[in-house]
Amino acid sequence: MAKHYNDLRLLGRGSVAAPNFAGALLLWSAVLTVLVWTSGCTGMVSGSNKPQSAIQVIPGALDFGSVGVGKQASHAAAVVNNGKTLVTLTKASISGTEFSISGLQFPLSLHPGQKSNFIVWYKGSRTGKAQGTLSFNGEPGSPNPVVLTASTGSSNPQLTVSSPSHDFGNVTVDTVANATLTLTNSGAANLAISHLAVSGNGFEASTNKAPTTVPAGGNVVVSLTFSPSASGNYSGALTISSDDPNTPTATVALAGTATNQSIGKLIATPAALNFNNVQVGSTASAVTTLKNVGTGNVTLSQINLSGSGFSTSGIATPVLVVPGESLTLTVKYSPATTKATSGDISLVSAQGGITSVSVSGTVLQSALTLSPASINFGSAVTGVANTQTVQISNSGTAAVTITAANISGAGFSASGLALPLTLSAGKTAAFNVQFDPKSAGAATGSLSVVSDATNPPSAIALSGAGLAAGLSLAVNPSNVSFGNVNVGSTASRSVTITNTGNSNVAISSETLTGANLALSGGSAVTLSPSQSIALTVQYSPTTAVSTSGTLAIASNATVAPPAIPISGTGVAQIQHTVALSWNASTSATGYNIYRSATSGAGYARVNSGPDGALSYNDTSVQNGQTYFYVTTAVDGSGQESAYSSEVSVVIP
Repeated sequence: MAKHYNDLRLLGRGSVAAPNFAGALLLWSAVLTVLVWTSGCTGMVSGSNKPQSAIQVIPGALDFGSVGVGKQASHAAAVVNNGKTLVTLTKASISGTEFSISGLQFPLSLHPGQKSNFIVWYKGSRTGKAQGTLSFNGEPGSPNPVVLTASTGSSNPQLTVSSPSHDFGNVTVDTVANATLTLTNSGAANLAISHLAVSGNGFEASTNKAPTTVPAGGNVVVSLTFSPSASGNYSGALTISSDDPNTPTATVALAGTATNQSIGKLIATPAALNFNNVQVGSTASAVTTLKNVGTGNVTLSQINLSGSGFSTSGIATPVLVVPGESLTLTVKYSPATTKATSGDISLVSAQGGITSVSVSGTVLQSALTLSPASINFGSAVTGVANTQTVQISNSGTAAVTITAANISGAGFSASGLALPLTLSAGKTAAFNVQFDPKSAGAATGSLSVVSDATNPPSAIALSGAGLAAGLSLAVNPSNVSFGNVNVGSTASRSVTITNTGNSNVAISSETLTGANLALSGGSAVTLSPSQSIALTVQYSPTTAVSTSGTLAIASNATVAPPAIPISGTGVAQIQHTVALSWNASTSATGYNIYRSATSGAGYARVNSGPDGALSYNDTSVQNGQTYFYVTTAVDGSGQESAYSSEVSVVIP
């Protein structure tokens, strides 16, 4: 059961205290008694502003130009630390679903002057312009965002038929006449041929398979037959359905005359000639054999040719071909442009028959690119090579042979490119360009390659600036004072050595002199620009005397700090006692003393049990601490009052 305490006011936390306690329990004094006194407190706080990095992405903007739908293009890039501090990149973010990067692993740490290469990719998924931003997160700084731009051109399929009509001429009843047509995809995307339909008695058409897909620049051959069952004139049509958005349906007119007489009949083997991947300016040849498989003579009166770049030779018209006789016709393809083409050779007989040979051709296209378009090496210390990677790509359909790489400008050179180098279609290679300035000052140059590409790339502009080498060290602090240190204890101080120049500095040794002094963390080391090491100096006095010494750093620095003075004084252990006293409370048989390191909370009793005295000496205090004290009164039944008012003591 809780008891009420009358006529007792307690200054402090808690409820009003126990019954029959008279007077106010008031902790009214706290006296700090110093048995051995030394004056002064020492300490050291150091800090510096965090340096900002000079991280840079090269190039600062990327334009992929125009890319076909579904095609992919790449650009080489690099992230370079041009600052004087270590930079750590933690993340790369890229906006725009068409863009992506490869070649970097995070977190990525870059020392001053260090760089890391990577690839930025663009895939044209839809027509129109595209834009994105490449950003990096880093500590202590991040590079400026890189703007990415590209565009995707139209990539529609286009159906081209080798001839708008075909006349089989005179055909003997109950025999079969054969012919071919070539369907070419002249567009930039796959062409889907969904259906072939033939009208007219006696006519038929087929491909190897239908529906069929024709890739860009490719073709498919359609076989035509005419097999009349009675004499007379015949007509019909072949209808071709595809996904050509401009001409979804194409029609080829068919005609033929059936006779009961024995007639001559020319057939061509093969009936289709395809010239694939022919280089512009060169010539490819093929032959087809003409044979009279009929029962009468045939006079070949005309050879008519359609289609750009094609020519024929080997047969002079008119010429008589008797049954069973064969002639050889040579066909040549000499493309003047890179566009695919198709055509038809019509072999006209004097008797009215026409034999067709379809022809088609595609052109090898070599498209060589160099990336990046320009290289800025920034500032480089003389005598120290800075290297960046160049990517060379063949995005065409023909192999490209690179025979030379020409580089100009003082300090610039290329390596890693074994010439002559042949790049197959779609392949890439990489080599290095170095900037190794021999003197201070700005430098410019260029890199160009010599190849047989149909569109040789522009030269890469090179630039950089040479900086004179500087070898210097700095220390912080410039002197170390331990102040007063208790005998038998150990105090530590940190000394930082920093390379404040722009070239590597070799530290050969760190030497510490002085009694009771020790050094840790020191060793022979080479510091790169802005790099630091930390040494720890310890002072462990064994007697109450002063000491002094020096810390000397031996290196190849031309600007080096002098020896660092070290000082300290050993002192005897300080002893402190806190003397507490309070006024009496009526009916109290004893008092408890409580202490906390936090004001108003966390009190713990320091005496072993209630003490009837009105004072207490606390000898268990620690140097440099602040303590908070309260007391309570305890009556004969063991009931304890609330806390008194609080007093505080600062131990030096």
